[in-house]
Amino acid sequence: CALPISGVMSTAVSNASDPRIRTMLRLAVKAVPRGSSGGGDAIRHGILNIMRTHGIKEGHRPGIECKFIEQWHQKLHTNSAPDDIAICEGYLAYLSSGNVDEMYRVMWECGKLTREDLGKMCQMGFKDHTKSGGRGLNFTPVHLPHMYDDVKNFLGLLKHVHGGTDLFALCEACKGQYPDHDSECLAFSIFHSREDPFSMGKILDLRRRLEPISWKRDVLMLDVAMEEQLRTLAERSDVAAMPRDDLLTFIFLILEDLMLSRHDPSLQQGYGLLQKLMQQGSKWSPEWCKMLHAAFDRLALTCTATADCISTALQDCADQLLQAGSKPGAVFSPEEKHLGTFGEEKARCLTERVLAQTLKVFMPQVRRLSGLGPWEVVASGSLGGAVGVVQPVAQLPSEAPAEAQVLLVETMTGWEDIPANIHAILLPAGQAVDTLSHVAIRARNQEVLLASCDEDQQLQQLRQMKGQNLRLQVSATGEVTLQATSEKSKLKNSTAAAFLAETMKPPPAPPTQVLPATDFTKHQKSIGGKSLHLAELMVDGTYSVPVSATIPYGMFEQVLKDKANEGIEEELQEVLEEGDLNEARNFLEEELAVPSSLRGALDAALGADAKALDAGDWQRALKKVWASKWTDRAVASRKQMKVPDKALYLAVLVQPVVHAQYAFVIHTRSPLPGASPDAALVELCVGLGESLVSNAPGRALSASVEGQAINVHVYPSKPEGVFVPEGGTAIFRSDSNGEDLEGFAGAGLYDSVTVKECEHRSIDYAEEPLFFDVQFRSQLLLKLFQIGRQIEKNFSGQAQDIEGAVTADGKIVITQSRPQV
Repeated sequence: CALPISGVMSTAVSNASDPRIRTMLRLAVKAVPRGSSGGGDAIRHGILNIMRTHGIKEGHRPGIECKFIEQWHQKLHTNSAPDDIAICEGYLAYLSSGNVDEMYRVMWECGKLTREDLGKMCQMGFKDHTKSGGRGLNFTPVHLPHMYDDVKNFLGLLKHVHGGTDLFALCEACKGQYPDHDSECLAFSIFHSREDPFSMGKILDLRRRLEPISWKRDVLMLDVAMEEQLRTLAERSDVAAMPRDDLLTFIFLILEDLMLSRHDPSLQQGYGLLQKLMQQGSKWSPEWCKMLHAAFDRLALTCTATADCISTALQDCADQLLQAGSKPGAVFSPEEKHLGTFGEEKARCLTERVLAQTLKVFMPQVRRLSGLGPWEVVASGSLGGAVGVVQPVAQLPSEAPAEAQVLLVETMTGWEDIPANIHAILLPAGQAVDTLSHVAIRARNQEVLLASCDEDQQLQQLRQMKGQNLRLQVSATGEVTLQATSEKSKLKNSTAAAFLAETMKPPPAPPTQVLPATDFTKHQKSIGGKSLHLAELMVDGTYSVPVSATIPYGMFEQVLKDKANEGIEEELQEVLEEGDLNEARNFLEEELAVPSSLRGALDAALGADAKALDAGDWQRALKKVWASKWTDRAVASRKQMKVPDKALYLAVLVQPVVHAQYAFVIHTRSPLPGASPDAALVELCVGLGESLVSNAPGRALSASVEGQAINVHVYPSKPEGVFVPEGGTAIFRSDSNGEDLEGFAGAGLYDSVTVKECEHRSIDYAEEPLFFDVQFRSQLLLKLFQIGRQIEKNFSGQAQDIEGAVTADGKIVITQSRPQV
């Protein structure tokens, strides 16, 4: 059945539109035998002819007894596969040398086959004529050197049938199918110079020629083999020693090779961005290098996302296979050592890995050329530094350590809480967080140093200092210096818990089911800071605020006690006492009945904009917000700050989602080290603000603005943007009494949920004015700076963190303003 499998595979690859499906299919093509018409019969007849020509015992036919040949004959008859190529190569080495160790060495080098693997081959479905008792092919053959030439010819047959990864066999198989004679000559030229790094350009040229006919089985298998050969040559290249222009050419070559294989719009957009940068006249200038760094970051994120997806999908399949094989009566029982890291091993074979590693080498160099150092500081810590014991960890812990610590954290989502006694969090550059990500807000609120570094040498130095006491100091220019010290850091004796006990008093009973925006200030003790600060904004035409309504504090508790929810509160408490927070949230979402009168109250408060509630199940969105009182993060945070569950109340701010072309955050007083007191920090991303506050992969545009002066620190690199779905939708935003409090950064602990899920789309920065249109970008940043100053005056000069959106026609909508932390 080899012919149908490879034929079906070629059809599947040519029809696949999803880049990640194409990736997995092309990985599978490498493992599928090429097959040929009558190939199985030719193999069976070929081994029989050898045995009969040289008098080898066959079943009841008398002759020279060689258990190895007898068992291999049975395998070839029943289950011939690509591993027979490695077996034949090893057997030839034995016939030539007479050394059985040489046979096993060659089998390992050619096919990673061990004696143990050979011993198990009697379990693969063919009859054990030798009664080997489970030894399979693990026998020392009789040394018959006169068989060498016939076995050598038989190897050619095996490669012709199974040699899906044998370059010469595939070049031969494509004869008569090449698009022209030049392409055929090029294919064989590549084979003969396949170890030469300069062949990479030839391979790319051939793959371009073959692409229109890659639906053909043999052409596809040759194309996959050529991709593999280019990847192998790229891996061997010393990218660290390449001049920067050569390295750029090298990156373009690998990227174009990937585009031919994946048909991935995100890769194509990344390629387009690089091409447009090459057309700019200021190559290698500091500003150009900042743009190049963003382009590289976008590409690296796309490659990483693909590799992670493939690894996860394949490992899930491997785990299911292991689980099925462990059951009694399973017909196939693979060993965990073969499948335990299957997904990761296959992901390492992707060209994306080579490109990502190359970018990782080049990006620090580009950052230096842009005038930036290795460190990027988001929060400066207490008095511009920190002292603590170095502790490398995979993720931020949930429990507070007993001593002051400086953590080197390998992965960060941006949603984490920071336990007490953590004085600094240091990250690899690939895990850098946005200034308004929730972990960044908490770091500034708790005076924790939060910074990322792009130099592996410094990160490795930190890892080697595990357990040592370290002083970190942030300079006015944002550089971080490290120094071992005998100084012991004092644990911060926070009074926040006592303060919260005084502040978080129970709110009054709900004055009504829903408060319109006109009543926010009148009932400010019944609503959270999001709602109240919007009501306090003095809208004068330079910006607007969305139509808003708030379901006040206490409504959730009131709904729980409604007759329609009889017994729900008691059942919820039982689930919570069992400690299953996920079950508690699911229980509320499924079982809680929302009063029908609530929709009428929302309609009255929102007016014509209430139609946005019809985009989906608005009741489920509301219940998800209420249920988020019991997320793992929220419960852990309250526990750390000694806030009892009953002290935490959730109001819910309801708004139509703004159709945003861009989302922004204005820090009216820049939190960056050494920033002027008159400077603001503005962050911009394409699409909705979820990309900013959730710390979605990639960076937002980040710029300092002071008066008319603008300094862009980072250009945008987020591969995806979030956009309002067609027809619009509404959002239910958590607005708790545990946000914006002194010593307690509760923002982001509780969920905000859209009625209809928003869309995620790839961003084409080559066509994005935010990237290349200097006049457009400058005017927008200055406009936002001025609005920030205006809103700051609105709040008596108190520094603000302002969130908002820019619509397609350039109008500014403020969705939130809160005291800056």
